[in-house]
Amino acid sequence: MRNPEFVVDIEPGGGSRLRLCVHASHLAPIDDELERPFPSFPPAELDELRSGYGSEQMTESLAEQVTGWLLQNDLRGHLGTAVNAATQPFRIVFRPHPAVLPYLHDVPFELLKLDADRLALHPLVRGIVHSYKRHRGVAAPPALRWSWPFRVLFVRTNPKDLGGDVPPVLPIRDRVVAIARGCGLADVVEVAVLSSEAGAGGPVTYDAFRAELRNVRYDLLVYLGHGDLQEVGFEGLPPIGVLLFELDGSDFANPIRADQLRSELLNRPVPVVVLAGCMTAAGEVLRERLPQWMRGNQNVAHSLIHGESGVQCAIGMRHRLEAADAERFLQAFVLSLLKQCPGDVERAVRAGREEMFAQKPYPPSWSAPVLFRAANVEPLFDFLCTAPTAFDPLDEHDQALREKFWKKRSELPAALPPETRHFSSLLLDTVESTFLDRRRQGGATLVWPARNEAKPGDTVKVSVQLMESVSVSRLEGRLSFAEAITVRAARPASGLKAAGLRAFFALDQPGEVRFVASAPSGEPVTLGAGPLFEVDLTLPGAFPAVYELRVDALASEPRLFMCGWNNAIVVPLP
Repeated sequence: MRNPEFVVDIEPGGGSRLRLCVHASHLAPIDDELERPFPSFPPAELDELRSGYGSEQMTESLAEQVTGWLLQNDLRGHLGTAVNAATQPFRIVFRPHPAVLPYLHDVPFELLKLDADRLALHPLVRGIVHSYKRHRGVAAPPALRWSWPFRVLFVRTNPKDLGGDVPPVLPIRDRVVAIARGCGLADVVEVAVLSSEAGAGGPVTYDAFRAELRNVRYDLLVYLGHGDLQEVGFEGLPPIGVLLFELDGSDFANPIRADQLRSELLNRPVPVVVLAGCMTAAGEVLRERLPQWMRGNQNVAHSLIHGESGVQCAIGMRHRLEAADAERFLQAFVLSLLKQCPGDVERAVRAGREEMFAQKPYPPSWSAPVLFRAANVEPLFDFLCTAPTAFDPLDEHDQALREKFWKKRSELPAALPPETRHFSSLLLDTVESTFLDRRRQGGATLVWPARNEAKPGDTVKVSVQLMESVSVSRLEGRLSFAEAITVRAARPASGLKAAGLRAFFALDQPGEVRFVASAPSGEPVTLGAGPLFEVDLTLPGAFPAVYELRVDALASEPRLFMCGWNNAIVVPLP
């Protein structure tokens, strides 16, 4: 679901001016263009803020300067109108043009105030989000579908030449595991750690990090360690952010550039990355380096979103966090993500802010998180809103086999007689029946889309089957497939009607059909095994060999142990 937005596009203006294009189509009908000079704030105050030692006097002085520069009377009036018109919390989105980014990196937008209220903590502002404007003709990144289990990777790097000030990660890991246990999710939330601290393992080298991403698919990556800025060696080009990993057998740090990280995460996507930027109180020698370290942290977070990568949301820290503040933020973030507002990353950041502010307003640790986004749909992890199914490691193995068999079957020419295709069908049937039987034995009620074979331009009728009888008052979910496939129709099957459930379909999003079936009385009814829905899909003329069709985001009322699964439309070669 798309949340209401108050969007400020920041474009180059004439001379040393900026042009602000303000939109709020989902709130009051606001559409205006404003001008601002390039921002300029005292470097000493910015460095004090980034170092994590911001006093109340300095913080409030900087907040007034940022607010006075950006809001003035015109934008302040538009924001006030949006707040008065809001019926639910809305996000404030800043979208700077690449040409003006170097002038905005140091602006602490999270300190903005509307009258006496801090915008980042205002009850009607769900979050301050930093994004970028997608130009016409540039395709949006493909929506990635995730499912249980929810996997978290903590990476702690602590090179000795940087002071050894990064706090241990194992206590944080233990608290996250305890949160999952308290939510009843101990079996489906997996937490892994890369750290050289006692009891965790060896040096956290970049190779060890890459190997971990190759071995396991993660949903959330939390990095505790140092960032930095590295000169690129060409005049006129800004420095690039780096994360400082460890080197095996050495006390020195190994700087890994943001573009290297982007490339790695493009091939092995992790939807959400948190660069925690926490360390214990630094000595005077290292304190001078903190502002640049934090600029590097923020630069890497921004780079993961602004460039092509598999990251949908990156949270960097504008200034250093004390170890206790980082722990508070991460605990509140995970608790919100798993229980309070399942799957909603923006609300999780908000929960972390509120927890830090409740402990102490100064230094303003609550303003440290900077939220960069490539996708604006929340909840990002919508599967966290549904009851988890029992996870079996064999599932991923069987799914990999299925995909191989789908591909092999698609490589058989369509002109071959049916009997020559029998063996590949037998392999698929064997793997899929084992797959289904194991799920049934685990107590799941299965929803399964039929496998189809088709030619380019065909209209394929996909039937979605319920494998056992269930008692439900509401059933909802989503069919998702390649956006190139055209949805011709969606309709309930006779069994759904016979049970007295009314079905509604939404076909407005490319690549998906959303459905809701509910009992008018609200009382549970018995739904027998058999077809639930039928969807007519038309294939394009040019396509990959295999289209996957999923049933996901499945939920029922009352809540049941249900599992939506996926299957394929196999398109053979001519």
